[in-house]
Amino acid sequence: MANNLLSTIPNAVMSLSHLHTLDIRYNRIQTIDETVRAWLDAKSESENFYLFIKGNSLKCTCETANFIEWLFQTWVNFDQQKKKYKCTLTNGTGANTLSVYMRFHDHFGGCNNKNWLRIGIALLASFVIFTIPFAIIYNFRWKITYWIYINFRKVVEHRLEKKFKYDIYLAYADDKIQWAREFLLPRIECSWKMTVCIKDRDLSVGMAKADAIANAVAESKHAIFIISEIYQHDAWSKYEIERIEYEKCSNYMQKIVVIAKDESISCIPSELKNLLQHLTVIQWTDDETAWDKLRMALFTESY
Repeated sequence: MANNLLSTIPNAVMSLSHLHTLDIRYNRIQTIDETVRAWLDAKSESENFYLFIKGNSLKCTCETANFIEWLFQTWVNFDQQKKKYKCTLTNGTGANTLSVYMRFHDHFGGCNNKNWLRIGIALLASFVIFTIPFAIIYNFRWKITYWIYINFRKVVEHRLEKKFKYDIYLAYADDKIQWAREFLLPRIECSWKMTVCIKDRDLSVGMAKADAIANAVAESKHAIFIISEIYQHDAWSKYEIERIEYEKCSNYMQKIVVIAKDESISCIPSELKNLLQHLTVIQWTDDETAWDKLRMALFTESY
């Protein structure tokens, strides 16, 4: 097997039970792997075994440190006196195996440091890979949660749209019924094609009024309050507000609009102040600006 271009010792030689000399001189072998070394040790224990490796491209580097150590500890017989073979160091300079072994610690003492450096780099990379995404998620957790909530809510609302009987539940007192019938309802129902539930027209007959209001509110997507002094003292106003607040807290009621028509904002019932962050308050004026505000409030996505 001498004078070939072998880079390793073929494993096939290990099946030759009567082999006592292996000549692999003048090849391109840089080291002998652990499996072959173990086989050579086993052969040398039972008989004199000769291994000729002169003229190969042996390496004296961290990767071959175990081979260099084995070379001077094995009982295998070699073809070079004192096992002094030419080898190449990590930096590319020439040396020999004997001098390298004699200064083994100087040549290979830093190999473990390189391994620890590799481990350190791997740990640092793992730390960066896992820590940065975690830090981003932690710092923006509320925005991420909010984004998930909004998108989930849109899906839920889309599914719930089929369950709403009314687009709007209209809450008002008797002093505002005329304006609601003459102006508000025609615009919402006829022009905007939205269904409105008003208690004087749409509440279920044959049912207790409290149950009828509760059902109507539950079946409405939005709610509009037309506030006034009289509504503040209306017998059913607090109950309507209570039911609308319940539906809002249950995430079914989407928009709550308060219209102050010829009234001060101070007329907003105190019970509604619990929902203040969810309210759209419109100080009503008799022009298209007020209608635009109402339309925008009802048709804009809820966030």
